[in-house]
Order: sequence, then structure tokens, then C-alpha cells
Amino acid sequence: MEQRFRRHAFYDLVWSEPISCLAPRFDISDVALAKICRRHGIPVPGRGYWAKLKAGKPSPRIPLLQRGLGAVETICIGHSNWSERQEDERALMAEDVPPPPEFTEPLPELIARVTKLVGHVPQSRSLKSPHRVVAALLANDAERLEKWQQSSYPSTFDQPFYLAPYEQRRLKLIDAIFKAVSRIGMAPSIPRQKNPGEFTVRVGDTAVSFTLGKPGEERSSWKATSEARRPATEPMQLKIGRWSNALDGLVLEWTDSPEAALETLLSQIVVHLIVAAEMQVRINEHHWQKQRLRNKARLIEDEQKRQEEAVRRECERKRRLETASIEKLFQEAMSLRLAEDIRSYVAVVKARSAESLASVPEERIADWSRWALEQADRIDPVHTQAFLEPVPDPGEHKPSQDSHTHSSRSEPDGNAPATWHPNRWYTHLRR
Repeated sequence: MEQRFRRHAFYDLVWSEPISCLAPRFDISDVALAKICRRHGIPVPGRGYWAKLKAGKPSPRIPLLQRGLGAVETICIGHSNWSERQEDERALMAEDVPPPPEFTEPLPELIARVTKLVGHVPQSRSLKSPHRVVAALLANDAERLEKWQQSSYPSTFDQPFYLAPYEQRRLKLIDAIFKAVSRIGMAPSIPRQKNPGEFTVRVGDTAVSFTLGKPGEERSSWKATSEARRPATEPMQLKIGRWSNALDGLVLEWTDSPEAALETLLSQIVVHLIVAAEMQVRINEHHWQKQRLRNKARLIEDEQKRQEEAVRRECERKRRLETASIEKLFQEAMSLRLAEDIRSYVAVVKARSAESLASVPEERIADWSRWALEQADRIDPVHTQAFLEPVPDPGEHKPSQDSHTHSSRSEPDGNAPATWHPNRWYTHLRR
């Protein structure tokens, strides 16, 4: 089951008891929990801390450092399986969703802090000692160039990507950005493509991507994007992608212009890439809290609807049972009347047969009377104690049309007596 903690709350938890005792709460090992702490910059008690504390000796805590740029404020431990969904929903309904963390540093101060951290970003005048990511692209392109030159029938599929002055300038810009972010501990990367159109910089726990090229141009790994003589003077645009929140003061797009080329904006580009990652963390924290509140409200509303529906169904069930009980009472009263009529009929037949001169043999009268009285006992609800049987809910198993049509003429199945109902003409007549 997934559990979430704010950094300071998790820090207090880690320093409240040994990690070896704390880890089983999350169904992980103490080594895994220590890795989580290191990844999120949470200091852990050193060796001998708990022994000193138990002996009453002073053992100060290692202070919690400020959250790094792009690092998450909410720490997630574990994950919820599908089987634990209902448990998670019940916990969310009972949870008092905390307010989102307060980020007291405004955007202008954040930009100033990152600007001081980044400093000056120099241009890459050449690609003789490129960043390792750019070097991998150049190495792959060198192999393509060799294959293309040795081919008897060179095709655009094998054409190198970075021969044109335009592409060389593009790689130099990427190289300068990647070297700048690597110098301050950020991790640049590219998708696993030979001709990438998108680049990524991981700032703390957050990845921010950007594109660099001609505005509106799409790049792919199987198609050359330019001729070998494409000039470097063709305008380029760098755009931070996958960003749905426009913030005043945060620049997300730069384009070559006569007033300023992208090479003169490298420091600003790197600063705003890092700031974009940090602001994305803050936006995600607020978004998660709002989403948590919406989910809680939805679950509470759904639970109220389920309860109302259960109450409504229970009322319907009681009405059905009441109607079925009354109908059963009517049927039993009719069955009792019919049983008494049969017994009276048998008595009349016996009396008139005894008075008749052409009387029926006594053996036949006795056999018929015994059979008729058995039928009367069979339908007599008092004799069979049918009036004590519980009334089934007619809504649980609705009979089919055929069984409803032939219910008055159903035959016994094996040794089990069939359910008997008086004929409609008789019941309506006696009512």
C-alpha cells in the first residue's frame, strides 16, 4: 500500500526509531529504506546513535537540509496493488487531506538564486571535446558517414545527420547547455534515437524536456532533416515542451532574431530550464492535493449514493415481501376453502351413494374417498403447516413466463410435491 510523507514528517519518522524497526511497516528492507532516504536527501542516524540515546548520552540529530531544486516535497513509499484499491479508498475517505506545502520563495527570487548558481554559460566554439551525450551522437554519425561514403548506391536513409553547418551549430548549442547543467549536478540525456528531436535535463527528481531546431520542424531517426549544405544562419527555436502552465516571469521559448542569437541567451536558457523543473514540482504538489480532495469528495458522494440505493432497495424488498405475504395469505385461505369443499363433497358423495338404489360398490367409493381426502390434505395449509413457511422475496428469482403460465398445472418432480395453486376460475368465484 502506498504511503506519502512530507519531507520533514518523514525526517521525524526516521529519527523516531531504528530503520530496522521502521522498514517492516512499509514491507521493505532496511537497506531499501536507507536508499529512499539517500535519494530524497533525508539524513539517517549514524552507528551508535540509538545506543547513546538509550544510555542517556547527548546524541544530536543531523539537521535536514533544504530541499534541492527539482526534488519532490512529498515522498512516496510503496505502491498499491489492484486488490488494495478498496482499502485505499476507505483510507482516503477517512483521511484529513493536508494542505499543499507552502513554497515561500517567489518566482523572481528563485530565478535570481538559480542565476547565481548557474553563472555564465560559455558557447561551444567547436566539437573537439564535446559532452558525452553529444559525443555519442557524433560517433554514431561518423559510422553513418563512413557507410554512406563506401556505399555504391548511397541513399538518404544512410545519410549522416550532422554534416550541415546548421546541424553543427545545433549540436554546439546542445553541447553548451549539457555542459552547463552537468557542471551543477544535473543529468542531461536524449531519447534512444540517432537523430533526436527532443532533449531532457533531469533536475533533482524532475525531468524537463526541450526541443531545438527550425520552428515547426519534426525530426525522426529515419529521415534526414536537412541537406549537407544547410546554412547555419537559418533561424532556430528552443522551446521547453510538455508544459501546460504559463507563469509570469518564466520564459519557455527562445528564437533567433537579428537582435539576439541563441548563443547569447545560453545562460538564460539554462536558468529557465532549471526553474521550469522546480516550478513543475510546486505545481504538481498543488495539483496532487487538489486531485486528492476531488477524489475524496467523489468517493464520499459515491458512498452516499450507494447507501441511499441500499436503503431504497431495502424499502422495495420490504414492500415486495409485504405484497407477497398478503398474496400468500389469500392463496392459503383459498386453498383451505377448497380443501373444506372437497371434504364436504366427499361426505355428500358417500351419503347419496348410500341412499341410491343403484349404489356404487363400497370398495370403489372407499378408494375414491381416500384419494379425494388425500388431495384435500395436500392443499390444506393448516394440515401441511404451509402458513409457517417464510415468504421468499419475489424480486430475487423472477419466474419465467412459461413457468408462471403453467404454475397451476405443474407436476411433481420425482418424490418432491409440486407447488399447488387453486385454479383461477375457482379463486375468483369464491372471492
